[in-house]
Amino acid sequence: MGNGRYGSQRKTAYREVLPIIVVVCDDTRTAVAYFQEMRRDFKSTVTLKIIPAPRTGATAMDVVQKAIQVKTSTQSPEDTDEVWALLDLEAIGKDNILANNAKREGEKEGIRVVQSNPCFEVWILAHLVNTGRAFSGCREVLTEVKKEWKTAFGVDFGNQKSRADYSKLTQLRAQAIKCCRARGPHNSPSWTEVYNLVESIMAKSVDNGRGQIPPHSTISPAGI
Repeated sequence: MGNGRYGSQRKTAYREVLPIIVVVCDDTRTAVAYFQEMRRDFKSTVTLKIIPAPRTGATAMDVVQKAIQVKTSTQSPEDTDEVWALLDLEAIGKDNILANNAKREGEKEGIRVVQSNPCFEVWILAHLVNTGRAFSGCREVLTEVKKEWKTAFGVDFGNQKSRADYSKLTQLRAQAIKCCRARGPHNSPSWTEVYNLVESIMAKSVDNGRGQIPPHSTISPAGI
Protein backbone atom coordinates (compact mmCIF):
# COMPACT_ATOMS: atom_id res chain seq x y z
CA MET A 1 0.00 0.00 0.00
CA GLY A 2 1.44 3.39 -1.03
CA ASN A 3 2.04 6.27 1.26
CA GLY A 4 -0.33 8.75 -0.45
CA ARG A 5 -1.28 12.20 0.64
CA TYR A 6 -2.82 11.03 3.90
CA GLY A 7 -0.04 8.61 4.88
CA SER A 8 -1.93 5.32 4.64
CA GLN A 9 1.03 3.25 5.95
CA ARG A 10 1.25 5.27 9.13
CA LYS A 11 -0.59 4.21 12.26
CA THR A 12 -1.42 7.79 13.15
CA ALA A 13 -4.17 9.92 11.64
CA TYR A 14 -1.71 12.64 10.63
CA ARG A 15 -1.73 13.98 7.09
CA GLU A 16 1.69 13.83 5.46
CA VAL A 17 0.79 17.01 3.56
CA LEU A 18 -0.83 19.90 5.37
CA PRO A 19 -4.29 21.10 4.30
CA ILE A 20 -3.93 23.58 1.43
CA ILE A 21 -6.10 26.69 1.21
CA VAL A 22 -5.69 29.15 -1.66
CA VAL A 23 -6.93 32.73 -1.24
CA VAL A 24 -7.34 34.88 -4.36
CA CYS A 25 -7.62 38.53 -3.31
CA ASP A 26 -9.19 41.39 -5.22
CA ASP A 27 -6.49 43.80 -4.10
CA THR A 28 -2.73 43.72 -3.71
CA ARG A 29 -2.40 45.27 -0.27
CA THR A 30 -4.65 44.89 2.80
CA ALA A 31 -6.05 41.40 2.26
CA VAL A 32 -2.72 40.08 1.05
CA ALA A 33 -0.87 41.46 4.09
CA TYR A 34 -3.52 40.25 6.56
CA PHE A 35 -3.45 36.67 5.26
CA GLN A 36 0.34 36.67 5.08
CA GLU A 37 0.24 37.24 8.82
CA MET A 38 -2.25 34.38 9.23
CA ARG A 39 0.04 32.19 7.15
CA ARG A 40 2.84 32.80 9.64
CA ASP A 41 0.54 31.98 12.56
CA PHE A 42 -0.73 28.73 11.07
CA LYS A 43 2.32 27.57 9.10
CA SER A 44 2.75 24.37 11.14
CA THR A 45 -0.80 23.18 10.50
CA VAL A 46 -2.13 24.72 7.27
CA THR A 47 -0.54 25.66 3.95
CA LEU A 48 -2.02 29.03 3.03
CA LYS A 49 -1.35 30.29 -0.50
CA ILE A 50 -2.18 33.94 -1.11
CA ILE A 51 -2.63 35.28 -4.63
CA PRO A 52 -2.99 39.06 -5.15
CA ALA A 53 -5.50 40.52 -7.58
CA PRO A 54 -4.65 39.44 -11.14
CA ARG A 55 -4.22 43.09 -12.12
CA THR A 56 -4.80 46.61 -10.87
CA GLY A 57 -8.48 47.44 -11.18
CA ALA A 58 -9.45 43.79 -11.53
CA THR A 59 -13.20 43.15 -11.76
CA ALA A 60 -15.10 40.67 -9.64
CA MET A 61 -15.18 38.27 -12.58
CA ASP A 62 -11.40 38.68 -13.08
CA VAL A 63 -10.83 37.56 -9.49
CA VAL A 64 -13.22 34.62 -9.75
CA GLN A 65 -11.76 33.52 -13.08
CA LYS A 66 -8.30 33.56 -11.52
CA ALA A 67 -9.57 31.36 -8.69
CA ILE A 68 -11.15 28.96 -11.19
CA GLN A 69 -7.88 28.86 -13.11
CA VAL A 70 -5.99 27.94 -9.94
CA LYS A 71 -8.47 25.21 -9.07
CA THR A 72 -8.56 23.64 -12.53
CA SER A 73 -4.79 23.82 -13.04
CA THR A 74 -4.06 21.46 -10.13
CA GLN A 75 -3.04 17.94 -11.08
CA SER A 76 -5.60 16.18 -8.88
CA PRO A 77 -8.56 17.13 -6.66
CA GLU A 78 -6.37 16.58 -3.58
CA ASP A 79 -3.76 19.13 -4.63
CA THR A 80 -5.81 21.92 -3.07
CA ASP A 81 -8.37 21.52 -0.30
CA GLU A 82 -10.14 24.85 -0.83
CA VAL A 83 -9.91 27.82 -3.19
CA TRP A 84 -11.44 31.09 -2.01
CA ALA A 85 -12.08 34.37 -3.85
CA LEU A 86 -12.47 37.70 -2.05
CA LEU A 87 -14.71 40.34 -3.63
CA ASP A 88 -15.19 43.97 -2.58
CA LEU A 89 -18.52 45.49 -3.55
CA GLU A 90 -17.25 49.08 -3.51
CA ALA A 91 -15.96 48.92 -7.05
CA ILE A 92 -19.32 47.62 -8.23
CA GLY A 93 -21.25 50.54 -6.76
CA LYS A 94 -24.95 50.32 -5.95
CA ASP A 95 -25.54 47.80 -8.72
CA ASN A 96 -24.07 44.54 -7.40
CA ILE A 97 -25.35 42.38 -10.24
CA LEU A 98 -21.84 41.85 -11.64
CA ALA A 99 -20.46 40.79 -8.26
CA ASN A 100 -23.35 38.40 -7.66
CA ASN A 101 -22.97 36.93 -11.14
CA ALA A 102 -19.26 36.39 -10.47
CA LYS A 103 -20.08 34.72 -7.16
CA ARG A 104 -22.53 32.32 -8.79
CA GLU A 105 -20.03 31.53 -11.53
CA GLY A 106 -17.34 30.75 -8.98
CA GLU A 107 -19.56 28.63 -6.78
CA LYS A 108 -20.60 26.52 -9.79
CA GLU A 109 -16.90 25.65 -10.17
CA GLY A 110 -16.39 24.87 -6.49
CA ILE A 111 -14.88 28.23 -5.54
CA ARG A 112 -15.80 29.64 -2.15
CA VAL A 113 -16.60 33.27 -2.84
CA VAL A 114 -16.91 35.80 -0.02
CA GLN A 115 -18.01 39.40 -0.41
CA SER A 116 -17.36 42.53 1.64
CA ASN A 117 -19.43 45.70 1.57
CA PRO A 118 -17.92 48.09 0.85
CA CYS A 119 -14.46 46.49 1.17
CA PHE A 120 -12.15 44.04 2.96
CA GLU A 121 -11.19 46.72 5.48
CA VAL A 122 -14.57 46.14 7.17
CA TRP A 123 -13.03 42.85 8.35
CA ILE A 124 -10.02 44.69 9.80
CA LEU A 125 -12.33 47.15 11.53
CA ALA A 126 -14.34 44.32 13.12
CA HIS A 127 -11.27 43.36 15.17
CA LEU A 128 -11.35 46.80 16.73
CA VAL A 129 -14.99 47.82 17.07
CA ASN A 130 -18.43 46.29 16.60
CA THR A 131 -20.13 48.45 14.00
CA GLY A 132 -22.26 47.82 10.96
CA ARG A 133 -22.75 51.47 10.10
CA ALA A 134 -22.88 52.80 6.59
CA PHE A 135 -19.69 53.94 4.86
CA SER A 136 -19.46 55.97 1.68
CA GLY A 137 -16.56 53.83 0.51
CA CYS A 138 -13.31 52.14 1.47
CA ARG A 139 -11.57 55.43 2.18
CA GLU A 140 -14.05 56.16 4.95
CA VAL A 141 -13.66 52.63 6.35
CA LEU A 142 -9.90 53.10 6.39
CA THR A 143 -10.26 56.38 8.27
CA GLU A 144 -12.26 54.55 10.93
CA VAL A 145 -9.68 51.75 11.05
CA LYS A 146 -6.91 54.27 11.66
CA LYS A 147 -8.87 55.94 14.47
CA GLU A 148 -9.74 52.68 16.24
CA TRP A 149 -6.23 51.27 15.70
CA LYS A 150 -4.73 54.26 17.49
CA THR A 151 -7.22 53.84 20.34
CA ALA A 152 -6.58 50.10 20.69
CA PHE A 153 -2.82 49.99 20.31
CA GLY A 154 -1.58 53.50 20.99
CA VAL A 155 0.31 53.63 17.71
CA ASP A 156 -0.56 54.81 14.22
CA PHE A 157 -1.86 52.35 11.63
CA GLY A 158 0.41 53.99 9.08
CA ASN A 159 -0.09 55.34 5.60
CA GLN A 160 0.55 52.08 3.75
CA LYS A 161 -2.09 49.40 4.29
CA SER A 162 0.25 46.65 3.18
CA ARG A 163 2.80 47.51 5.87
CA ALA A 164 0.56 47.69 8.94
CA ASP A 165 1.43 45.30 11.77
CA TYR A 166 -1.47 42.87 11.45
CA SER A 167 0.02 40.62 14.12
CA LYS A 168 -1.62 43.02 16.59
CA LEU A 169 -5.00 41.64 15.49
CA THR A 170 -4.19 37.99 16.16
CA GLN A 171 -5.82 37.78 19.57
CA LEU A 172 -8.85 39.75 18.36
CA ARG A 173 -9.93 37.31 15.65
CA ALA A 174 -12.66 35.73 17.78
CA GLN A 175 -14.15 39.18 18.35
CA ALA A 176 -14.09 39.91 14.62
CA ILE A 177 -15.72 36.58 13.78
CA LYS A 178 -18.48 37.15 16.32
CA CYS A 179 -19.18 40.66 15.03
CA CYS A 180 -19.23 39.68 11.37
CA ARG A 181 -21.25 36.51 11.83
CA ALA A 182 -24.10 38.66 13.18
CA ARG A 183 -24.09 41.09 10.24
CA GLY A 184 -25.05 40.77 6.59
CA PRO A 185 -26.87 42.53 3.77
CA HIS A 186 -30.18 41.79 5.51
CA ASN A 187 -29.41 43.86 8.61
CA SER A 188 -26.33 46.07 8.18
CA PRO A 189 -25.16 48.74 5.70
CA SER A 190 -21.60 47.42 6.02
CA TRP A 191 -20.71 43.74 6.39
CA THR A 192 -18.25 41.07 5.32
CA GLU A 193 -18.24 37.31 4.79
CA VAL A 194 -14.47 37.01 5.31
CA TYR A 195 -15.08 35.37 8.69
CA ASN A 196 -16.10 32.20 6.82
CA LEU A 197 -12.62 31.92 5.34
CA VAL A 198 -10.89 32.66 8.63
CA GLU A 199 -13.02 30.07 10.43
CA SER A 200 -12.16 27.50 7.76
CA ILE A 201 -8.42 28.10 8.17
CA MET A 202 -8.70 27.78 11.94
CA ALA A 203 -10.86 24.65 11.74
CA LYS A 204 -8.53 22.89 9.30
CA SER A 205 -5.64 23.67 11.61
CA VAL A 206 -7.32 21.52 14.26
CA ASP A 207 -8.93 18.93 11.98
CA ASN A 208 -5.78 17.92 10.11
CA GLY A 209 -5.12 15.21 12.72
CA ARG A 210 -2.21 16.89 14.46
CA GLY A 211 -4.27 18.27 17.31
CA GLN A 212 -2.14 21.41 17.24
CA ILE A 213 -3.46 24.90 17.83
CA PRO A 214 -1.41 27.77 16.38
CA PRO A 215 -0.02 30.39 18.79
CA HIS A 216 -2.64 32.89 19.98
CA SER A 217 -5.45 30.95 18.25
CA THR A 218 -8.94 31.47 19.65
CA ILE A 219 -10.22 28.08 18.52
CA SER A 220 -10.39 24.98 20.69
CA PRO A 221 -10.20 21.35 19.54
CA ALA A 222 -13.92 21.05 20.20
CA GLY A 223 -14.70 23.76 17.65
CA ILE A 224 -15.29 27.44 17.46
